[in-house]
Order: sequence, then structure tokens, then C-alpha cells
Amino acid sequence: MNKKTIITALLVLVAMVGRAQIHYRLEGNIGRPDVTDTLRVIENRGFEENGNILSKTIDTLYIVNGNIVPMEGTLPEPVTVTAINSKLSIQLLHILLTDGVTKINGTLDDAVVRQSGNPLADDMNMMEEDWLRLKKEKTDIMSSGEPIDTTALIAREDSFVVNILKAHPNDQVGVICAFEYADGICCQFPRRGIELIDMLDAAVIAKEPKLRMKKKDLQTLLETDKGSMFRDFTVEYDGTQQRLSDYVGCGKYVLVDFWASWCGTCREEMPNIVAAYKKYKSRGLQVVGIACLEDAKSSIKYVREQNIPYPQIFNAGMSVLQLYGMDGIPYMFLFAPDGTILARGLRGNEIEQKLEEIFNDK
Repeated sequence: MNKKTIITALLVLVAMVGRAQIHYRLEGNIGRPDVTDTLRVIENRGFEENGNILSKTIDTLYIVNGNIVPMEGTLPEPVTVTAINSKLSIQLLHILLTDGVTKINGTLDDAVVRQSGNPLADDMNMMEEDWLRLKKEKTDIMSSGEPIDTTALIAREDSFVVNILKAHPNDQVGVICAFEYADGICCQFPRRGIELIDMLDAAVIAKEPKLRMKKKDLQTLLETDKGSMFRDFTVEYDGTQQRLSDYVGCGKYVLVDFWASWCGTCREEMPNIVAAYKKYKSRGLQVVGIACLEDAKSSIKYVREQNIPYPQIFNAGMSVLQLYGMDGIPYMFLFAPDGTILARGLRGNEIEQKLEEIFNDK
């Protein structure tokens, strides 16, 4: 075989590898014989920097009396998908489509599927079961009434994540673990969160926008943590511009609530915020709502119906959340009179506790 023939053969081999595909088959049942429905199968890669969702429908899943009509196809590489119906009343999470058969046998909780049939699906299922067991143990400890060693609880979660990432640095099991199950650690310890994500192969992170954005958000968390100066932003609605600096950094303590009327947890937090405003307004507290991720008319309607007494900035988008590394709403910040961040991520009783600490010392 001459040199030219060898080179040609190598080029053909490279081209074949470049076109390599996986042939998947999904079968089994969802554990609900009362369900006959059609579900979209969605690959969700997370968010682009402009806030657009990177997701695409890659197949359709038919359920008849709880049984999955076998779904087959080809993809460039293994992916983890979500199956969801049009009413959003059925969601099946973390379905692994890889080379070969993935068999679903009900769910481990309300949505995460129980799956098997190939080594990667088996490992995904084992991780999910171990995580749910760990979460239940944590819940039992938290509700026991006994003294809680939070450091030990966090250490257990960290150890769990590290072991998974060491075993799966270049596949979808590792991706799900880093993106979802390391989240508690990431929120409390952003620097450690970045270290955990970086345990994955660089090529895997490069292909997963949700991991790249998570790293960026964690870096932002470090830069907007307690003691940092506030970051200003401008929001325009109905021809009027409003800025965070219209309120923050103007000589008062300011509690800022990022919320939306469609968010049930946001609505649950509102009474706590209104109570804090009424109690501490005369002592120098300003409260500001940032209505985001929805049409401003919906926010305005809700504010009027609920008689929310403090000022609002309407029509904020995803870029505002990204500016502070927030991963969802509701989300609250407390700023000092000079604009320094005193606390972030306050919820429930933490709001009153922090305000009492400040104003009782004055």
C-alpha cells in the first residue's frame, strides 16, 4: 500500500468518524396506566447569553395506557431529554438517549424516570436513586429537631458530586450531576461550584451552553457577593427609563425583590416583604420590586390587585438576572445606604431576621 493510498484511507476514516451517529430506542412504561397522550421530546441545552432558551424538539413520544410506543431514531451523540405534553401536566425528566435501548419503568419521583437497558442508563439511574436517598436523609435530619451540622451535610453532597464526576467526566451522567445536583453547593460556594464543573472534560463543557452559562453565573456570584458594590441597570417601559440607582446607593437601606406574577413562590413571599416594608419604612428602609420575565401589563395588574405599597420597576428581562448571577426568582438583595450588598438570596424569616439585626443596632 503506497503513501497516497494510506492517506486517502485515513481521510475516509476521519470523515466516517465525523459522521458517527448513535441509534437510540426508547421503550417501557411511565407507571401511569391512566395516561394516553402525546409528548414532545426536547433537548434543552440551557440559555444563550441573550437569554434565549437553547432547546429543540427532536422526536415525539406516544403513550398508550401508560405504555411507551417504542421510539427510535438517530442522533449525532448521546443526549439527555425531557418529554412533556402540551398541557405541561406530564413531565418525564433525565431520559437518556444513547446507542442501544433505554427502557423506562415508571419514575423515581414525580418526574425523574427510572431507566435501564444500557450501561449509561444504568449509571444514570443509580445516580438518581442515590441522590434521592441522600436528599431524603437530609430532609429527615433537617426535620428531626436535633442540632444540625450543616458543614457535614454539605460535605456529603460534595463527596457525592465528586465521586460521580470522577466516574463520568465526559458523558451525560456527569453533565446532569454538575448542572443539577451540584446546585446547592454552587449557590452557597460559587468558587467550589466552578471547581466541580471543571472536573468535567473541557470538550464536554464546550458543547453544553448550560454549563458554560452556569460557570459564568457562578463567577458573577463571586463578583456580586456580600461586600460588593451594586451593579446598576436600566429598564425601559412605556417610554420611561428606570434605573436601580434611582433607589440603591441613595442613602437608605434597600430591599430589592425580583419577582413575576406567574411565579407561585414569588407570590408566597410578598406578604413577608410587605410586612417588612410597613414595619421598617419609617426607620429608613426602602423596598423596591423588580418585575421580570413577563409582560409588564401582567405585573402592573397584579400590583394593583394586591395593593402592593412599594415602588416597582417593570419589564425587566433575563439580562438583569444574569447581571447578578441569579438562577431564578424570587430573589432578594439587601443593599446598604452606600449601595454595598449586605445580603443576597434572602427568603421567608431571613428577611425579618436580617432587618431586625440592622435596625435594632441603629
